[in-house]
Amino acid sequence: MIKKMIYAIALAFTFINNAQVLSEIHSGISNQFPDGWHQFEYGGSHYDVEVKVGKFTQGIITWVDNSKYMGKLEGDIISGKGTFIWPENQRYEGSFKANRRHGKGTMYYSNGSKYYGKWKNNVKHGRGQEYDKDHNLVSDGIWKNDIFVKDKMKKK
Repeated sequence: MIKKMIYAIALAFTFINNAQVLSEIHSGISNQFPDGWHQFEYGGSHYDVEVKVGKFTQGIITWVDNSKYMGKLEGDIISGKGTFIWPENQRYEGSFKANRRHGKGTMYYSNGSKYYGKWKNNVKHGRGQEYDKDHNLVSDGIWKNDIFVKDKMKKK
């Protein structure tokens, strides 16, 4: 039991230290293109995006630091379903709102561990599960503002 608690604390520390922010889309460029798919470079970033009525609606964007987003867009904002990959090979697959992880999604960390569950404003918030690098369930319960507050794991 103590070994499991120590591992959970170490895993939580890893998650906190690996918190990532999303790269942002250069604003004001989507209205420069007619409707349709466009590939272009801007500010060192590569865009392969669909434009409708002067706004990006979906696509793939790769930034200078090699972070990458694939999915839905609302103009210059990452919103909807998609995948964001950071240069250190961490990735989030799920829902986004206003350039933040928001809704259901899975965060895959570079050490092989993952978190699956609810997100709010870029932090774990709501029901979710953490798994270690060997896919063992470590925490199952409720998070509030990125802090594990209520254990839902079944007792043996």
